[in-house]
Amino acid sequence: MSYSKDDVVSVITNAGEYVGRFKDESTSTFTITKPRMLISGEGGVGFARGICVTGKEDVDELTFFKTGIVFTTYTSDIVEKAFVECVSGIVLQ
Repeated sequence: MSYSKDDVVSVITNAGEYVGRFKDESTSTFTITKPRMLISGEGGVGFARGICVTGKEDVDELTFFKTGIVFTTYTSDIVEKAFVECVSGIVLQ
C-alpha cells in the first residue's frame, strides 16, 4: 500500500493498534507522527495518553520495525475524526 505524507493510518502490531500520520517508510521501518495507541474500556474505544503504559506522553514520532507489524491500513473516517480532535484539540463537526 502506498501512503502519502500525513495520511492518517492504523498500524496493527502484536502489541496493539496505533493511529498516526504517515511520515515515511523504508525497507525495514515504518514511521508515523503524533502516534496514539488505541485502547478499549468500559466506555468504548479511545486513545491512550502515551504509546505504551510506561512510555512518555505526547511522543512526536514512532518508528516500527516492519518485522513487528502485522499490517497497516488507512484509518476509518470515524477514528480519523477522533484522532484529529485528540491531537489538535479542534472539534470537528
